[in-house]
Amino acid sequence: MPSIYASSGQDIVGATSEPGTSVTELLLLLLPLTMIAVAMVFIIIAPFVMYLVLRLRPGISLGDQSGPVNVALEEPLEHSPAVQSAYQCWLEQADDATRAGFERAARWCQQNPLRSQRDTDITMPQFLGIQEKGVSAWSFDPPYEADLGVLVSSRTEIQFLADSIGMAPEEGGACSVQSNLPLPKQNEVYYWEAKMFNKPATTNVTLGLSTKPYPPFRAPGLCKHSVGYFSQDGSKCYNHPFHMHSYGPAYVHGDVIGVGYRPRTGSVFFTRNGIRLPEAYTGLYNYNLFPTVAADGPAEIHVNLGQAGFVFIEANVKRWGLAPMVGTLAPPPAYGQDKDSILIESAYAPSSSGQLRTDSGVGELVRVPSYDAAVPEAAASQNDRAGPQGIYLTTLRTTPAPQPPPYSAVPANGSMPGPADGAPSHTSTPSTFQGAIHTLHGWLSTWHRPRRDTSSGTPEVLSTELAGVLVD
Repeated sequence: MPSIYASSGQDIVGATSEPGTSVTELLLLLLPLTMIAVAMVFIIIAPFVMYLVLRLRPGISLGDQSGPVNVALEEPLEHSPAVQSAYQCWLEQADDATRAGFERAARWCQQNPLRSQRDTDITMPQFLGIQEKGVSAWSFDPPYEADLGVLVSSRTEIQFLADSIGMAPEEGGACSVQSNLPLPKQNEVYYWEAKMFNKPATTNVTLGLSTKPYPPFRAPGLCKHSVGYFSQDGSKCYNHPFHMHSYGPAYVHGDVIGVGYRPRTGSVFFTRNGIRLPEAYTGLYNYNLFPTVAADGPAEIHVNLGQAGFVFIEANVKRWGLAPMVGTLAPPPAYGQDKDSILIESAYAPSSSGQLRTDSGVGELVRVPSYDAAVPEAAASQNDRAGPQGIYLTTLRTTPAPQPPPYSAVPANGSMPGPADGAPSHTSTPSTFQGAIHTLHGWLSTWHRPRRDTSSGTPEVLSTELAGVLVD
């Protein structure tokens, strides 16, 4: 027993006397625990690190700012919390005048709801008018009842006056005018252009498409169911002002801006001076869209709906105009030309004392006495009854006018008494045979065969001319 106890005591003393052995065992115990802790921390922190790296690195964005906006998908989300939050944020950042104009437009839209597509379709009379007139059937109709400073001449030349009603920010911010007919939907693409004929640098012009009715004091793109391209900063907008995004270059005086529309996909694109810009919007196929032009200051804009050549070459080649330049309606005849005209010779010869008339039934010449002598007498009687204040109804002549003297027969020997002869005229009645000979002689004297020019190789066709009328 003592020996065993001694050996055991030595082992215990030896174990406690070696410190390296205890440290090694401790490290072997802590190493697995450390690895497990590091792994757990990596598993927890790594996803956040990867999220930050992917979020902050530059890449391709598929948002609304770089690509076309699908309006058909965005409109149902207008009542979502995200859109309402953006709406409230925009109202807080806007000034009082802009907020007042926005609220006025919202009230106007509530009082004038959107018309159905059936109500704005091209009717049959309008379709027949397009066939007859071509592209001339389209014109811009300013809202004269709104008393805005917009003048339209030659159907498509629009002039905006300075300081007009609606141009102030609190009144709406612009004056807009729409076309009388919507864009058709039969062809693949419809295209129109607008030239900045006179545009000051301070005027913001907006070109786009909108439905009817639309506020006449609001630019397209700032109210529901509309899109617009703004000249001030080249931005685009649809339905609401807080949907404003950068799009293309700004346009100035002298530029030509085009608007294209694809009815099948509802896509809208713009061009600037014949250069096509990326597609701006898609999904606009549920409404009838009208070309719309607006400005917030003085400007003069000439619109080309297809009545002339486009600056955009592709539109000319593919004929993207709204309708043909010329319809089926024939132009009026040209005036001032006498080609293929027929001159009818007169059948009587005037004389100083009267007129001669040929009686084909009797074959004698009778004189029509002068009627000039009866006119002054009737006029004098009227003047006598006309007072200085004019002719009264009670003073008008109720008795019939004097009839002209009866025809006096002309003697057969051809002697005709003058009007100054006081003696009554004597009628000489020729025989029936002499009258027939005289009539036949008169008819034969009017018949003759004209000579035709056959130098051009055209064979001569027998014809007869009677009293100035050519009869083949």
